[in-house]
Amino acid sequence: MIRFFKKHAPLLLSFFAPIIIMGSYFAIRHMFPFGNSSLLTVDLGQQYIDFYAFFRDTILHHPDQILYSFSKAIGGDMLGVWAYYLMSPFNLLLLLTPGKWLTFGVMLMTLLKYGSSGLTFAILLKKTKVQTKWGIPTFAISYALMGWLVANQLNVMWLDAAVFLPLVVLGIEKIFSGKSYLFYSFLLGCTLVINYYMGYMICLFLITYMFWASFRHWSGWQKLLTAWRKLIVGSLLGAGLAAALLLPTFYALTQSKAKYTLTHFKWQFEYSPLKMLSKFVVGAFNFDQMPTGYPNIFVGSLVLLGFVLYFLSHQISWRERLSALVVSCFFFFSLCLQPLDLVWHAMQFPIWYPYRFSFVICFWLVWLAAIALKANRKLTSWQIGVLALLLIGFDGYVYFHLDRFNFLKPSQLLLTVLFGFLALIFLALRQRVRLTNRYFGLIFVSFTIIEMSTNAYLSLNQISYVSQSDYANYTAELVKVVKRVKSQNKTNDFYRLEKTFMRTKNDSMEANYNSASHFSSTFEAKIPNFMGRLGQPAGDGFITYSNGTLFTDAFLGMKYYLDAKPESKSSATVLPPLTDKPDLAFYREIGQDRLTKTYQNNYALPFGFAASNKILEPIKNNHYPTLYQSTILNHLMGSTQYTSLFMAQQFATVTYHNVRQDKAPLTETYKKIDKKKNGTITYRFTPTTSDPYYLTIGSNLNSKAVSFTVNNHPLQQYDTFRDTVIVDLAAAEQNQPVTLTITLKQPEVWLQNFQLYHFNTAALNQATQTLQAHPWRLTRNSNTHLTGKITIPHRKQVMMTTIPAAKGWHLRVDGHPKKFKQVLGSLIAIPLSKGSHTVSLAYWPPYLTLGLIISSLSALIDLLVLLSLKIRHH
Repeated sequence: MIRFFKKHAPLLLSFFAPIIIMGSYFAIRHMFPFGNSSLLTVDLGQQYIDFYAFFRDTILHHPDQILYSFSKAIGGDMLGVWAYYLMSPFNLLLLLTPGKWLTFGVMLMTLLKYGSSGLTFAILLKKTKVQTKWGIPTFAISYALMGWLVANQLNVMWLDAAVFLPLVVLGIEKIFSGKSYLFYSFLLGCTLVINYYMGYMICLFLITYMFWASFRHWSGWQKLLTAWRKLIVGSLLGAGLAAALLLPTFYALTQSKAKYTLTHFKWQFEYSPLKMLSKFVVGAFNFDQMPTGYPNIFVGSLVLLGFVLYFLSHQISWRERLSALVVSCFFFFSLCLQPLDLVWHAMQFPIWYPYRFSFVICFWLVWLAAIALKANRKLTSWQIGVLALLLIGFDGYVYFHLDRFNFLKPSQLLLTVLFGFLALIFLALRQRVRLTNRYFGLIFVSFTIIEMSTNAYLSLNQISYVSQSDYANYTAELVKVVKRVKSQNKTNDFYRLEKTFMRTKNDSMEANYNSASHFSSTFEAKIPNFMGRLGQPAGDGFITYSNGTLFTDAFLGMKYYLDAKPESKSSATVLPPLTDKPDLAFYREIGQDRLTKTYQNNYALPFGFAASNKILEPIKNNHYPTLYQSTILNHLMGSTQYTSLFMAQQFATVTYHNVRQDKAPLTETYKKIDKKKNGTITYRFTPTTSDPYYLTIGSNLNSKAVSFTVNNHPLQQYDTFRDTVIVDLAAAEQNQPVTLTITLKQPEVWLQNFQLYHFNTAALNQATQTLQAHPWRLTRNSNTHLTGKITIPHRKQVMMTTIPAAKGWHLRVDGHPKKFKQVLGSLIAIPLSKGSHTVSLAYWPPYLTLGLIISSLSALIDLLVLLSLKIRHH
């Protein structure tokens, strides 16, 4: 055992040092189980943690959710979600951490990725003999704790890229040394499977790396052409190995993220390139750097000096250094020139987390530094002078521009100066004093650990985190109530559930139920578009079902609603409020506990039902939600006379305080008289019936422009919406005065689409009874297979569903393949003849079969090559 540790000490230190460093920090910050904090912050707390709960549920209980899930909004393909978020092998750790321990599982996974990044870089250094002994952990730790990895530790699914990049590069080095492409091909395939997005960036980097490696390993045209032939074949087969996931994912992207691809750009710098120097200062990070910031490229003083020394070293051929300079210039401009930045991000500006590809540049800096500090064992006086001048110039620039960087303090710059000149002194003294290489190796490792730890601690101290209790208590309550609802339904029943509180838009994935809310980067664009037309807050990649009306709840099959008890003092802290929903008065209360009440919606329509074939006709006037909802109901019923669900109503009185209306005719723009004082508009009316009363507001009326109160209570409204939304204002309040107050937060506000409506409950009641009469009675209900029987009573009818139309659905009617119709721009409707029918829908992702064939053929070719190599060696 002792012999093993001695032999592999550099690799073990490269693995365990980052884990111990970051684990100690997490313990100091009281991350669970060391306290009541957690790693959850920003998207990790609002998105990924729910996907990890979904991962556990899928692997352990519902494997069909790998392909499709009705927990993704009203239903959606899941391969794209898995390919982007959930294919990391490290995720298997989460199977050991259920419930409240899931946050601990995320911490373990994060720590292992830190450690594995150091280990794989150490393996690269050892196998290529670029560094030996203590030089290995010195550079491996710099890589594992680079600024990109620390700043993006919350984007856990990206961190695998840092783990696999050194191994893929090792595969290239093996090819240039005359070995087979199999190692490279296999690792490239794994990288693309684990995260195709970061894998795309790695592929771009590999093109530049191969260019440089061609000069580094130059030994004649014949050997170079042989190497490039292996690289091309290995790259194609590596992509082929991943085709089973890449092809259906690419198709899914054409329905979602690819719709936002930019084709026009400007040849301009995104910021002054010199500002990039600020990111080499220790702890150069804060929250503001997440949405918009400079590249996170901190790699430590030793690496930075080593990188410069690479180009000053005569022990390295001029050909190699010149090609490295070309590549380095390309990387430099990629970090600040708009078109190159777009190319790295697949022609889409990133929403938050800019310069996501900078991990490959950190790798490049560390790799060249490791090469330089092996080749250039002893610094000459002129090299020391050049490095010293560069340090002075760098520190001087940051010092004189310190006020321009809100993420830097003088103490950070002072630390950077100290680390920089200490590193230079150590490099200058190496081989000039009588200390052995072993002691200098220990000095460099210790120095690197101290500097990289300091950067990590200072950087992460700028971020706030979700408390463990906030996550655990909310999740426990939600899971408990959902289980209680499920216990009241048969196995084959299909229904959706929503609530008036929310922790994230992916709560349904956390607690495994069908809903209408969702947030992911691979969300199909047509579903948010459809929900936006219905009056829900929606955008590129998300839906928040917070503004349901009696009609949308019925149409989408919202059979159950969870409501936080207003009288419970702890409910608001455990269950963050999302929306006010007075029309719950029209639903039947079926249960309650200390924090919540559960309601059943008797208006809810079945998953599939007989409806008029008039629904097949396109709805032209779909830009105003009240009109759109009424038209959908009329088309479902096949009405010959139009029935409106929403009847416009005037407010009884309007009172202005420090506000005047713009004098232009028919304007809805209001201005403060005295801009320094509050301005309010107060509307009053008294409901003449117990029906719901809804208010429409335009997308500009967010919390930055106005605030609303109803009877002196703040109105709960989700704040991000791009379409006109419908606000639930009052219900079951006949003859009770309602006062709506709008407080202007800006000097001038346009009350866009501001209108009060009285809801026609009688019309909805009559319609839902008719539409509920002939349901699709499911005999099989899973995420990918739905089978049931339905009776169509009239000739001009269809089976209407609220299943999103997608190419992957395959329809059989009475055992025969049929084509379905897409209605409302998004949903499945099935033309059927009069009578009883057995209708089956099965989901299989488009291009998955082709992908499986290509992956199988690629694996077979690799296997045959491997066998031939073994036979040849024998």
